[in-house]
Amino acid sequence: MATTSRRGWIRNLVQALAIGGLCATGVFGRPAAGQGTDWTGSPTNDYPTAGGNYGNQRYSALDQINATNISKLGGAWSIHVEDGPPVGNLDGTPVVINGVMYVTTARNNVLAVDATTGAIKWRYKTAPEVRPGANKGVAVGDGRVFIARRDNTLVALDQQTGQVAWERKLTDHPAAYTSSNPVYYNGRVYIGTAGGDNGARGQMGAYDTKTGQEVWRFYTIPGPGEKFANTWEGDSYKIGGGGIWNTPAIDPELGMIYMGTGNAAPDVWGASRGGDNLFTVSVLALDLKTGAYKWHFQEIHHDLWDQDASSSPVLIDLQYQGRPRKAVVHAGKTGWLYILDRTNGKPIIGIEEQPVPQEARMKTAKTQPFPKGDRFVPMCPEQLLEGFERGCLFAAFYDRPIIIFPGSSGGSAWAPVTYSPKTKLLYVPANIIPTAFSAKQQVWDEGEKRLRTVGDALGFYRPAGLQRSGMLNAMDPTTNKLVWQKRTKFPMGGGSGLLSTAGGLLFHGESDGNLVAYDIKNGEELWKFQTGAGANAPVSTYSVNGEQYVAVLAGGNALYMSQRGDLLWAFKLGGTVPPAPAPREPPLIQPAPGVGPAPALGPR
Repeated sequence: MATTSRRGWIRNLVQALAIGGLCATGVFGRPAAGQGTDWTGSPTNDYPTAGGNYGNQRYSALDQINATNISKLGGAWSIHVEDGPPVGNLDGTPVVINGVMYVTTARNNVLAVDATTGAIKWRYKTAPEVRPGANKGVAVGDGRVFIARRDNTLVALDQQTGQVAWERKLTDHPAAYTSSNPVYYNGRVYIGTAGGDNGARGQMGAYDTKTGQEVWRFYTIPGPGEKFANTWEGDSYKIGGGGIWNTPAIDPELGMIYMGTGNAAPDVWGASRGGDNLFTVSVLALDLKTGAYKWHFQEIHHDLWDQDASSSPVLIDLQYQGRPRKAVVHAGKTGWLYILDRTNGKPIIGIEEQPVPQEARMKTAKTQPFPKGDRFVPMCPEQLLEGFERGCLFAAFYDRPIIIFPGSSGGSAWAPVTYSPKTKLLYVPANIIPTAFSAKQQVWDEGEKRLRTVGDALGFYRPAGLQRSGMLNAMDPTTNKLVWQKRTKFPMGGGSGLLSTAGGLLFHGESDGNLVAYDIKNGEELWKFQTGAGANAPVSTYSVNGEQYVAVLAGGNALYMSQRGDLLWAFKLGGTVPPAPAPREPPLIQPAPGVGPAPALGPR
């Protein structure tokens, strides 16, 4: 009788999982059971990685806070995270494990905080000579907390005390810097370096968590004798770019790590780097253990528009035409979703090469990939300005300035998208910020160790008078079609991005300081709370002692012209901490240069 009952329970469980599309082993998005480091599933009590799980789905299975009671959400606590005045963007996701929250600051400091009270347990202060700038957070594993500092130093801290266990220099390239968060898996920590816009050659590496020893390193720009080196003209690969801006995804079952890569350098000067310029603006898959190349898909050949693949790839399991498929999805600055088979990089939904406008002096690619399905932003600028030509996606340019959309900010820039296994939809934040382009020649200055501009061309910039807004999109990954779409007051494609929950909510931090909860069914605003500064960092959620919280950093962002600050907020049902005074509202029309807040210390 007991055996029969047990078999029936197993049969019912399998049926329930099959209905939810979760009957395969190693599936991304199933609820994670308790604690531990099986982070392929949807997190519950913890929020253990910047992406929520190894697939970067940014979905929580918690539902105590939901669409029916969201009006009761209030401030639980808030603290200042800097030990001085605000100095730059706060970009990090609060990571929470066993009731302790770990956050980074623009000064590249790390705080461990009691997740229920906001009491600081310890603080790691980086060396004063380390330049401040955007940092996307920590990784936690093997009793250590890992931060990749702006000066390309990977630091391991004792999880209990914050004491330094070891430091490891990632690269000595003078133009490189690091803004991404590390990712922990099975005794190793993975991190990539950026600075491609400055002429640094991007890289991804794996490091032993106990010693900091490098296990492997992969350059995103192939050198002489390596596969695809012929996609670079001459020795242009040496300053080829291809930086890693954001959180890679990991599939432990397939043994692969997936990342988006940055634009080629010089970014708006193609004359010196003929060819497709692999692996720039690509989704790139490597062997998790060895770092060996597995596959790539390039979203833009020979990029001239600074349209790097800067958002994090998302791993999902779906049913497509009656077959289970393991997918990796990337939201591009181009305004398209790229839905690929993560075992081999082949498109699940068709992507066609189509002819594009040509400019021989820039050595433009003859064709570009066009995914089938809907776009999540328009393909052309919605506005004209006197003195500028108007160009759509992939428009060619040279000496006459042309306004192009999507521009250098997308589309989808570095703001994280989210996937809900409950609704089986992707939710994509996007920018409506056109960009003016003209060719800007740059050469490597060996003496100064940086790219030097030849002449006085501006390259790309955002002209005064252009309207700024955003898009909130729900998309079906089995069709690449829009389910619903909402125009938003402020751009959404960079900064906070989206968090989805089993409670039927989408959370997003706005540039005007409001943390907002949307109805996942239709994008309608259900709740908002004023944090006092631009809430341009990703949101996380967690539970301690049976009580669910939501957390966000509010520090502002220069690209979004939002108010600077250094606040860390947590919220819970019945919270009594009142909203902060509202900061100034960011402009909805692009101001003239020099008007508005100080420039960013690295917007990504």
